Amino acid sequence: MHLVESFLSIQGEGKYAGHPSLFVRFGGCNLTCKDFGCEFISPLDGSKLVGCDSLYAVSGHFKNEWERFENAHELFAQVISHVKNIDYLPHLVITGGEPLIHYKNSVFYGFLELALSYGFDVFFETNASVEIDFDRFDLYKKIGFCMSVKLSNSGEPYEKRVNKKAIQNIAAHSKEAFFKFVLDKQTLKTNVKKEIEDIILGCNIPIFCMPLGKKRAEISKNASAVALFCVKNGYNYSDRIHINLWGDRKGV
Repeated sequence: MHLVESFLSIQGEGKYAGHPSLFVRFGGCNLTCKDFGCEFISPLDGSKLVGCDSLYAVSGHFKNEWERFENAHELFAQVISHVKNIDYLPHLVITGGEPLIHYKNSVFYGFLELALSYGFDVFFETNASVEIDFDRFDLYKKIGFCMSVKLSNSGEPYEKRVNKKAIQNIAAHSKEAFFKFVLDKQTLKTNVKKEIEDIILGCNIPIFCMPLGKKRAEISKNASAVALFCVKNGYNYSDRIHINLWGDRKGV
């Protein structure tokens, strides 16, 4: 397993926005989402890389910066060090990249077992394109899922970003689940309501929409239009609190 970063902060998005959370970000993803337009410079060759705001956990260009773990106890010991000096347990948020590409990995699964036995409420942030075998790996039934299914504004083809069976299985079998969609003013000029309705079909769980943006200015540009879209359609609006507080700084 490759750990990109772990840090104690607040949840900035979705149902539990504002809740103290311990984030554990793993490396690797099955999507690139180039149309999100966030730019990074490759530490390997200095080239410009474009993708999502966590591209440093997606692209292999950053792999030398990731920390490799071959033992679940060692991984958990490093993560748990963030809460040694506080007298409560924050939410434990598993993110990436796409963490569910590792869902069968023994180190990853062992880490989750340790986290649950320690008493953490565990939540995944996932694009929900990976189908989980909940019968064989029943630990995932004890975990909450934020399903940030990618829309067409990600630049990914439909058949790659939308896995109906994976989405419906998570909604049906997890401890709890909700949707979180990333929108911008340009996307709101398309028939994005129909796109969302197609994705959520058969899932009676909460829906949150939040503005696209890696920086405060980008969030501000899209925020009011997304909020009005939520009001019109009965969805929940989610801000991106961490960006408004700290911009695009890593580790907060």
